[in-house]
Amino acid sequence: MVHLLERHHNDKFTAYMDQFMPQWRCYRDELNQFILNHADWS
Repeated sequence: MVHLLERHHNDKFTAYMDQFMPQWRCYRDELNQFILNHADWS
């Protein structure tokens, strides 16, 4: 939803993230630990 206020990942975007979701860096780090791979659904 922050992208509705600020389009780019700049200092203003980061400030909004800090304001609305103070622990966003922890969530980002946790999500970045997951291994993503391609799954063939056909």
